[in-house]
Amino acid sequence: MTQPPPPEQSPQHPQGPGAFGPPPQGAFGPPPQGQAPGFGPPVAPPPSGFGPHQVYQPIPAPASPPGRGSGGSGGGGGGRRPGRRTAIVVSVVAAIALIVGGGVWYATSADGGSKDKTAAKPGGDGAAPKYEKPKEKAPKVPKAFFSTKALQPKLPKGETTWKAQGSWLTDKVYAKASVEAIVGVDASSGKGLYRLPKPGESCAGSPDVGKGNIAVVVTGAKVHDDRGFKDACTEVTAFDVDTGEKLWTKSITVGYQKEKTVFNQVTISGDTVAVGGLYGGAAFDLRGGDVLWEPKQGDKCRDVGYGGGERLVAVRSCGDYGSERFQVQLLDPATGKSKWTHKLPAGVRSPSVVSTEPVVVALDSGEITSSGATDVFSLDEKGDRRTRIALPDGKYLHECGTVSVVQDCKGIAAGNGKLYVPTKQRDGAKKFSSTNDIVVFSLATGKTTGEKVEAGDSSPIFPIRMDGGNVLVYKSGPYAQVVSLDGRDLKKETLLLDAGTRPSALPPLISELRFRSNKLFLSSDLLAQYSGGKETIMMFGFAAK
Repeated sequence: MTQPPPPEQSPQHPQGPGAFGPPPQGAFGPPPQGQAPGFGPPVAPPPSGFGPHQVYQPIPAPASPPGRGSGGSGGGGGGRRPGRRTAIVVSVVAAIALIVGGGVWYATSADGGSKDKTAAKPGGDGAAPKYEKPKEKAPKVPKAFFSTKALQPKLPKGETTWKAQGSWLTDKVYAKASVEAIVGVDASSGKGLYRLPKPGESCAGSPDVGKGNIAVVVTGAKVHDDRGFKDACTEVTAFDVDTGEKLWTKSITVGYQKEKTVFNQVTISGDTVAVGGLYGGAAFDLRGGDVLWEPKQGDKCRDVGYGGGERLVAVRSCGDYGSERFQVQLLDPATGKSKWTHKLPAGVRSPSVVSTEPVVVALDSGEITSSGATDVFSLDEKGDRRTRIALPDGKYLHECGTVSVVQDCKGIAAGNGKLYVPTKQRDGAKKFSSTNDIVVFSLATGKTTGEKVEAGDSSPIFPIRMDGGNVLVYKSGPYAQVVSLDGRDLKKETLLLDAGTRPSALPPLISELRFRSNKLFLSSDLLAQYSGGKETIMMFGFAAK
C-alpha cells in the first residue's frame, strides 16, 4: 500500500450553509454594537524581546497519518516540531496545556538522491545573477508614527487552542484570520474595514497575496463536526484582501474518500493556487476557482506541499507513510506537469522550500532538530544539485519548524546566488545584552562568502525576505527595526523604526510577520486560552510615512 490509509468515516455533516456563507444566528456575525469591524480594543504592549528559550522533549507521532476522525485540529499533519518554535509558543502560553505533535524520523547515511553536478559553477549556471531593483523605498522619516494592537478574541466553547493561520498585507489593507472571521483594517490607521465570516479553524493561509491582491485561506466548513471535534480543514477560499469580497470556495473529494480531502498548506504562483497535505495536492485557478489538478487514487507518489512565488515547486512523497522517500519537482503552474524531478537522499523528512527562484530546499538529514533544517540544497535549472550547505543544529537562528508544511521557513533567505542565515544569539558586549550576525553562503560552492552583517548589542537580527536584490531584515532590541541590505555590498538602509516597543507575546521569528510599503504587522497563528482569563495580544502593527 503506497497511499495513506483512508480517514475514519465519521457521520455525514448535516446540510447547511457552505463555508464562508451566511452566518447562523449569533455566529460569525458583526461585532457588538458601537464597535468598529476591527479586532477589538487596543492594549499596551509588554516589553520587547525574542522571548525566553526552553527545552521540551518531543512527543512521538502516530504510526499512520491521522484521519478526519482523529479528533485533532484537522490539519492533516503540520504539527510543530519540538524545540525552539514549540518552546517559545509554550512559554508564551505557559499556563495552557498545549499538545504538540512531534515526529519520529530515522537517521541514515545512505544517499539515494541526485549528486552534485554543478557545484563549481559560479552564479546561477555559470553567470553571476543580475541585481534586481528592490520595490521597498525608505521614507524620509523611518520612525513609526502609528501603531495598532488587537486582543485575542474568545475561543469557541470547550477549546483551549485554535488555529488562526493567515495574515496578509497590501499597500492599503492588513487582513488577519481570527476566530470567527477574517478581519480587514486600514494599514495606515488601523480603522476597521470589514469582517469576512470564517467557519472553523484556519489551518493555512497563503504566505503572500497574489495578482489583484487576492489571498487564499484553508478552513473547516464549520466550528465542530457532529462528534464535537474541530472540523477538518477542507475548504479552500480565495478573497480580495482590499475589499473583503469572497471570490470562491472549493473542496476536493477523491477516490476512496467519502469525505473531503484535508489540506494543511496553501500557496500562490501566478494564476495558480496550490494546496497540499498528507493525502496529496490540488490546484485551482486563482480568480475563478476552477480545479486544475487533484490527487489521483492509486498514485505511488503524492504532492504533500508546494513552494510558490515566482515559480511553483512541489515536494512529493513516495512510498508508505513512515518510510517514504521525497522528491522535489519544478511544475508548470497551469497544468501541474513536471519540468524536472530531483530525488532527495534517503532518510530525510519534511523538506521545506526556502526559495523557488532559485530553487533552494532545506531539510533535516538525520535526527529531528529544533530548527527543522540542518542542510540546504541548491538546485540548478535542470534540477541537479549544485551544492549542499550544512547548518548544524544550535548554531543558527533560522526556523523551519512546522512538520510537513513545505513553505514555512523563517529567518532565512535566498537570492543573488547566496543564502542569508542568522547565527544564534550570544552575549553582547554590554551586561545582559545579546547579539548575533547574518552570515552569507554561496549557493554555488556551499561555502561562506566572507560577508557578514553584525547586529550590535541588544539587537538580534534575521532576514525577513528578499526584496528584489536586497535583503529585508528584522532587527529587534529596544526599538524594532526593518532594515534593507543592499545585495551588492550589504549596505544598510533603515525602512522602519518603531518608536515604542513590540509585544513579547509575539516573538518575531515565529510570528506571522508582514512588511510592505513601510508598514509592519506581527500576529499569532495559534491562539490559546490563558488560565484565569488573562488577556493576550493577537496582532500588533505600526507604520512610517
